[in-house]
Amino acid sequence: RSLPVAEQANLAQQAGLPAALASEVPLDWVEVTVAGRTWRILAVLNQDRLLDLADRLAHVPYGFLLWESAVALAQLLATLPGGLAGKRVLELGAGLGLTGLVARSLGADVWQTDHEPHLLTLAAYNAAVNQIGGIHQFVADWRSWQHTGQYDLLLGADILYERVMHPYLEPIFSRNLAHGGRLILADPSRPQALTFMAELETRGWQFDLTVERIDLPVLQRSPKPVEVALWTGRPAARRL
Repeated sequence: RSLPVAEQANLAQQAGLPAALASEVPLDWVEVTVAGRTWRILAVLNQDRLLDLADRLAHVPYGFLLWESAVALAQLLATLPGGLAGKRVLELGAGLGLTGLVARSLGADVWQTDHEPHLLTLAAYNAAVNQIGGIHQFVADWRSWQHTGQYDLLLGADILYERVMHPYLEPIFSRNLAHGGRLILADPSRPQALTFMAELETRGWQFDLTVERIDLPVLQRSPKPVEVALWTGRPAARRL
């Protein structure tokens, strides 16, 4: 069962969300096991209540939900050959921050970014709850992206659902991926994501594809496992 509304609001305020938003966002705890440990993630479990906020916010706040793609991507990071120790990692659309937390626990230097500052606040709280420190954060919009840092890994879980954003993502991939680096994207095989990945391949990107079934029992969500596509690749000229 979900927590009482008053307790949910109290959790949101503890996490650092503004009082007005804390009273609206129904936060609760989700536990997932990744990389040999159980992570406690503060998230919205009731998707319907979250969608009720859409009219009062600039964007539908999907990032407050814990998605199967984030779990699949986090699990993949724990199996990468050579590990992540000392790697520079940029998490695009960090949301609740699970993927970045796992990357940091594996020794990576992690930068989390999102266009919604309240999500970064919540991601920082989730890091503290799980005793993960040293994660860097910055607010950025892909449509006006100015960041020029170079990273060994660019990560994105469930960031391909809006077709209108795809033209802004490819320049970020090219600009911020260091020589020899890898781009890893996770998506539940939405048609628009498949189309975008095919377009990237026509422009020289090369990807390896794996599919993972993720069972994430969360209130108000489908009880069936979700098949998550995981693409790992780099531009052809950089492929080793």
